[in-house]
Amino acid sequence: MPLSKIQTEILCLLATHRDPESYVAGSTPLNKNAPRYSDDIDIFHDREERVARAVEVDSAVLQANGYALQWLRREPAIYTVLASKDDGTTKLEWVVDSDFRFFPTARDDVFGYVLHPVDLAMNKVMAAAGRREPRDVVDLITIHDRILPIGAVIFAAVDKSPGFTPEGLINEIRRLASYTEADFRRVASIPPVDAAATMTRLRQVLDEANTFVQRMPTSKIGLLFLKDGKVIQPDPDRLEDYQTHKGQRRGQWPSSPDIAAAMLEKYNPHRI
Repeated sequence: MPLSKIQTEILCLLATHRDPESYVAGSTPLNKNAPRYSDDIDIFHDREERVARAVEVDSAVLQANGYALQWLRREPAIYTVLASKDDGTTKLEWVVDSDFRFFPTARDDVFGYVLHPVDLAMNKVMAAAGRREPRDVVDLITIHDRILPIGAVIFAAVDKSPGFTPEGLINEIRRLASYTEADFRRVASIPPVDAAATMTRLRQVLDEANTFVQRMPTSKIGLLFLKDGKVIQPDPDRLEDYQTHKGQRRGQWPSSPDIAAAMLEKYNPHRI
């Protein structure tokens, strides 16, 4: 939980069509075992020419299996459809995204291929700094509690968007995060989102993140830190105790085979 029934069915149906360059990202894998329901399935591609091909194949499979498709958008870099069957509906989007990431995409029984949890987290903090969506607040807290403290995510994520500083990214998230109880009622979640507790928690998380990034040397901006095969938020006073990891096109596993194997186990998408 909380994948909906129709999302689970569609993901399993299309899983064999996914590969390292056509993979599931966005909030659906991020919230697979979290309280919030995502209302769409995002399928990312490293190259524009892959998008139209994936749309053609995937939509044919959906129609052959009885799904009604209502197209909302058809452009070279983004296709959006509402897929319906019986009493279920979900949105699917096929899009082009940058292939700059910290880790390779990973094989998954449900999703086929999926973006690594840490890269999912980085995409989410960048989204939260560029739009006003109450669901982003819920996701930021999920990331902080289940994947990696937001300070460490933001400190590395700025490498994906030149021009941002970690402090600037935190300030943008804080500036946009002004929501009412009515806003949070629109977020599908079991249990329902507690607006007051969620906003209090967000302020706490961002304060902790700001304290962390201010203590970190600017020479290390854009790096992740690993210890015992796991990405963690480091102690700024003991940075020599950690292995650093940098993003690149299509991502990379750490140089040590033992660390890479440990990360595959610890960050298995099934455990998000």
